[in-house]
Amino acid sequence: MNLLYLTIIIPLLSFIVLVCLGRNIRKESIIVIGISTIILLCLLMAFVFIDYQANIIPDTSLIYSRFLWEWFTVGTTKISISLQLDGLSLVFLIIISFFSLIIYFFSACYLKSSNDIYTFFAYSNLLISSLFLLILADNLFVLFVGWQGVSISSYLLMGIYYQKRKISLSVIKAFIVMCVSDAFLLLGILLIYNELNTLNIHEILTLANQNLAVESEIVFWISITLFIGVMGKAGLFPFHTSFSETALAPMPVITLLQSITMVTSSGYFVLRLNPLFMMSSDIFVIMGVISAVALIFSSCISLVQNDIKSLVTYINLGQISYIFFVFSIQNWILSLNFMISYSVTSALLLLSSSILIKVCNGEQNIYKLGGLYHRYPILYIAFLLSAASLCAMPWVMSAFYTKGDIIWGLMMNNKMGLGTIALVGILLSTLSILRLIFTVFHHKQKLNHFSAVSKLSYVPLVILAVMSTAVFIYIPLPIQGIIPAFNLDTENQLILQLLLAAVTILGILIACILFFDSNSEISEIANTPIGRMVFKLWQSKWRFDQLLQFLFVRPCLYLIELVKKDPLSRWNQLVTWGIRKINFQIEFLENGRLRWYMMSIVGGSIIILLLLILI
Repeated sequence: MNLLYLTIIIPLLSFIVLVCLGRNIRKESIIVIGISTIILLCLLMAFVFIDYQANIIPDTSLIYSRFLWEWFTVGTTKISISLQLDGLSLVFLIIISFFSLIIYFFSACYLKSSNDIYTFFAYSNLLISSLFLLILADNLFVLFVGWQGVSISSYLLMGIYYQKRKISLSVIKAFIVMCVSDAFLLLGILLIYNELNTLNIHEILTLANQNLAVESEIVFWISITLFIGVMGKAGLFPFHTSFSETALAPMPVITLLQSITMVTSSGYFVLRLNPLFMMSSDIFVIMGVISAVALIFSSCISLVQNDIKSLVTYINLGQISYIFFVFSIQNWILSLNFMISYSVTSALLLLSSSILIKVCNGEQNIYKLGGLYHRYPILYIAFLLSAASLCAMPWVMSAFYTKGDIIWGLMMNNKMGLGTIALVGILLSTLSILRLIFTVFHHKQKLNHFSAVSKLSYVPLVILAVMSTAVFIYIPLPIQGIIPAFNLDTENQLILQLLLAAVTILGILIACILFFDSNSEISEIANTPIGRMVFKLWQSKWRFDQLLQFLFVRPCLYLIELVKKDPLSRWNQLVTWGIRKINFQIEFLENGRLRWYMMSIVGGSIIILLLLILI
């Protein structure tokens, strides 16, 4: 574990090498550098895991700290670069390393353009280095540096096709949203420092229980500002733009950002500071409500998307809401298990979609595809397993157990409304993914020319497909003593499992009726007055962009135009104009005649005397 700092240095050095030399070397060399980087990282994490397991004492938590150097001092506060490893951070490091290896391997087979390969591997290495810094940091300031590194590298990855104006503007919009939420995170960190006079995470969690009152106003404001920062990184409504705009990037980038980056960074932050969040019950109410809104918001949009990238992006956005549902009931261990389940399902769906777009010559409109069932059976099976996980296929997929426990936990905590919305979310997700599968694989074939893909591209799909099943449910994690245990009452849970199975079957039946054949049922529904209104609303993404345009963009543009005209200069001009007018009115008195001066003096004296007498 003494070499832990290399987990940050290795991808950072690889990023520097690729940035400096990437445009001048062959794409094969770039792939070798990228794959070698992640393999070294995985080997290093394997040694760290073995070392950690060898030193841990049963039923205890092992915390390893490594001081590197003192960065700077502000007053009595010293900011040092120190790394801290415990069971929680180890789990996240392994998740990032494993999924990065799968995505890197897939990208080497998938990407063909030298420029795409160069930018992907360079910026992805920067992203991984930033994630490792975020997770290993022992104080909030260094964590925030890693947090900003994740934002910047995400911006660079999303902007790979920056030459296209639409993509460039959309990526800038997403980055602005991330910056706004990051500002709230920084505000929360400053509030913590103001109250506790420390930025060390361990000291914060200790002093918070001693110096801050539970349910106090300051605890609420600290929690809400930190949560807003997390919302921006996770892509929760109303900061979903930072998530949805990733659909403009190449598919490996989308997979890296949606399956790993946004989940691990936001999820780790909440889990690491969970004792601080637990001091305010109001924040969990807010988490639950926002998660419910985000789930319905994104699930409805995914139902009417025709573009494959946008469709799977909004499906994944809805699935992230379940992570915050489980946060709202404070079942931290279940949240970690569901994060792993989400990453597997999301990566499987996105990589399957990548191959689908590739073989169809870049065509992304699902209604221009069809009849692929016999031509690509392995791809078809991969999509079916993705759908089974999203549908929470009873007793087969791991998502059935994790989502079932989430819904059961919500209901056991007297949050029946949120539990019902979570069930509706599963129904809507089932309709969205089966609409994609039936349209692409079972409708009449429309394309006649297809592209070949490397058979190695299917290897990650096979690995992820196996991991999505119930065989890997509730993997033992070394987090004893770090995350509070949660005892979930499982009595009568079978009733909920049967209800969940019924919802899944209902969703499959409705999808078969509406989407299996290219019939007119869905057209008839869409052409009714209510149907047209609802479909138009969902296709416009609930008119959220228009709302932002009205509330923020137009006022900002107005202020910009106002400032462009230099209002201070106009004020100076107005003052000058007034002085000139006054001067013009009295300048006739300055005519050189003595009697006018005498009259002015006498008149002024009389006025002064009258004032003295009367006052």
